[in-house]
Amino acid sequence: MVIVILSVTTMMIAPSFFSASSASLDDEGHRLVQTLRLAQDEAILSGQTLRITLRNNSYSFQSISIDAEWTPFQSSPYQDHQLIDGIRIEQIKPQPPLDEKDDPEKEPALGHLILSPEGMNQISDITLIQASDNRTLHIQFRPGPGGIRIVNDAATSSP
Repeated sequence: MVIVILSVTTMMIAPSFFSASSASLDDEGHRLVQTLRLAQDEAILSGQTLRITLRNNSYSFQSISIDAEWTPFQSSPYQDHQLIDGIRIEQIKPQPPLDEKDDPEKEPALGHLILSPEGMNQISDITLIQASDNRTLHIQFRPGPGGIRIVNDAATSSP
């Protein structure tokens, strides 16, 4: 009887261990999409231009200061975010130009995406990858409602 109870308990718990690694890529992707959507709304409602700086292992938001300098945007949920270990931003297509030198104390930026008060954003695709199994997740960054979203491999297209 004890063996049966242990077997049933193990069968109930085991799937959560195996799905945790695949869920983390999905969780990071959904977190990035939701934060980008909130930042786009923030840019429109506040009337200020925001920028997201994407790095291999992190991303951060900045806003334009009075003296036209990009300054870190510190209100929640826009603080610097470190990706979960084993997940990284693989690429941004098309590669946006970097308009200034990186902070030498941080990892180099892959690119910047601009969120404008007019609600128009550039066309880009962001690819996240999970190192343990090379699984990827693609995020589309497009103008208009629903323009920031996760797409599956079959629906991914180059702009």
